[in-house]
Amino acid sequence: MEARVKSLEDDMKKLLQDTAEIKGMLRAAPSAVDFGELKGRVNSLPTTVKMAVLLSIATAALGILNNWSLIKATFFH
Repeated sequence: MEARVKSLEDDMKKLLQDTAEIKGMLRAAPSAVDFGELKGRVNSLPTTVKMAVLLSIATAALGILNNWSLIKATFFH
């Protein structure tokens, strides 16, 4: 009987150690506020459409700059 009680006590010690370890991990886990901040940052990232528009504008600007002398000769005699 005493061996069974000793085994039970040992198992209980292990259980308490595991519980303390889990509590420590939970304290170190990100909070809901951290996840809210992360969601805000992700939502503020440019979308595919925004990136396509920016790329189009940059391409058009480069095209105008590369052909400025031709554009100037054609429209501004």
